[in-house]
Amino acid sequence: MLITCLPNVATQVGAYRIMTGNKFHYPVGNPELSPEDETKWRAQILSAALKVLQTPVEAPTIFDR
Repeated sequence: MLITCLPNVATQVGAYRIMTGNKFHYPVGNPELSPEDETKWRAQILSAALKVLQTPVEAPTIFDR
């Protein structure tokens, strides 16, 4: 599974489970939030990523967070 803001590139390199991330420098972070809010935000991304891992796929698939 790959979390990225560049899902087209992830598809080209053969990743099957692709989840859209935040920004290029912070795919699983958000420095615009307070530390407490960023922690909650990251927990939501982790929860979404676990659901993506449990989803059967047969071809490269892009999941929104």
